[in-house]
Amino acid sequence: MTSRRFVATCEALDDFGRGIVHLEGKTYFVKDLLPKEEAELETVFSHGKVQEVRLRKRRRESPDRVKPSCPNYPLCGGCQIMHLSYEKQLLYKKEKVQNLLHKFAKIDFPVSPTRGMTEPVRYRNKVQKPIRVVKGKVEIGFYKENSHDLVPALDCPAESRLSVKISRVVLKLIRQFSWPVYDEDRKTGILRHLLIKTNRTESEALVTLIVKDERLPGRKDFARLLMAEVKEVQGVVFNVNPRATNVILGDKDVLILGYPHFRDTIFEKTFLVSTKSFYQTNSKQIETLYGLARDFAAPTKEDKVLDAYCGTGTIGLSLAEQAKEVVGVEIVPDAVKDARQNARINKVENARFLVGDCTEYLGRTKEKFDIIVLDPPRKGATKEFLSSVLSLAPKRIVYVSCDPVTLARDLSCLLSDYSLEEVVPVDMFPNTLHVETVCKLTHR
Repeated sequence: MTSRRFVATCEALDDFGRGIVHLEGKTYFVKDLLPKEEAELETVFSHGKVQEVRLRKRRRESPDRVKPSCPNYPLCGGCQIMHLSYEKQLLYKKEKVQNLLHKFAKIDFPVSPTRGMTEPVRYRNKVQKPIRVVKGKVEIGFYKENSHDLVPALDCPAESRLSVKISRVVLKLIRQFSWPVYDEDRKTGILRHLLIKTNRTESEALVTLIVKDERLPGRKDFARLLMAEVKEVQGVVFNVNPRATNVILGDKDVLILGYPHFRDTIFEKTFLVSTKSFYQTNSKQIETLYGLARDFAAPTKEDKVLDAYCGTGTIGLSLAEQAKEVVGVEIVPDAVKDARQNARINKVENARFLVGDCTEYLGRTKEKFDIIVLDPPRKGATKEFLSSVLSLAPKRIVYVSCDPVTLARDLSCLLSDYSLEEVVPVDMFPNTLHVETVCKLTHR
């Protein structure tokens, strides 16, 4: 390998938060480099081609550069743009949505400013932490970027303080009980991950240990000690995942002690959240995100609403008071079970929730919908689902997206019959590249 050093000025950030520089007619991408920063760079060549561009020294720093608030940044791969001021992060995410809509669908639409947070810390109500043996000692933490090397860390600035407290107690008890920790290489051991979910007020939590086998000695004593020391913990669950896979959760949940869920409140409605049920991760921005969806849907007592990919029913139940009827469809049975229970708890009688694949349901249903709200996973909706939506011709569509790329693809299918009225990014994950987007479409 050979290398060459040169000086360049960063022109912009790419979709992955890397600085863009040009040299001799070629474009390069550099980590930890912000627009207008001048830096000494080193290109590493192999077989005549550039394999890597390394940052050696910044000669001029941007006024938008800030000191990261996390001691593990950027070693832990959870955040990517913590070195960029929060004001500029919001602008970056707006421009990212704008650029990706154009790049992947030739959609040129004025994107609204990103809805951000007053304090972009302690916002996560859900954290998944690997449990590993590091230098002969059991540790809980996070993975280094693009690896399965553990960075021991009990406190992440993004997670709730209750989650940090629980992590410390869980680690102490794991060491006390001497439970065997899973080894990815040898496929031995039992403990794999710790999953903690907390509510918005940090008054309730659910603790789930992902295990290869639930038959751990003293498991009830473990749960009893944890719940005695952290009163907010409503229940302890073992999720069993015996497979050699990168997928964290397995199919089977075993309640060890307490309740298999906790309670949270959105728009003055109570919701039960369990281990597998989908629930927006940013407690402080949930009402911002779903408030936009509710405002864009704007149902009346004459309107029947489909809540597609409904999770625990949060959006649908938020719309039910205004609508004639709400039908929620979700493929995860546990989430639908929670959604039905949530409807009963809140005495909502005009909402029903069905277990099923949204594409299959919409392809065979005889029901007609005036408004369709969809909040699909990162891969977006299927072409068949979108074709069925066009056939049903609802007067309004509200699309809640967690990936601007698949959003652009799906919008391009819908714009044959629909006009794009509003596109609003919402920052659900400060200091990261992720951005949620809420779109309103009306039938032509």
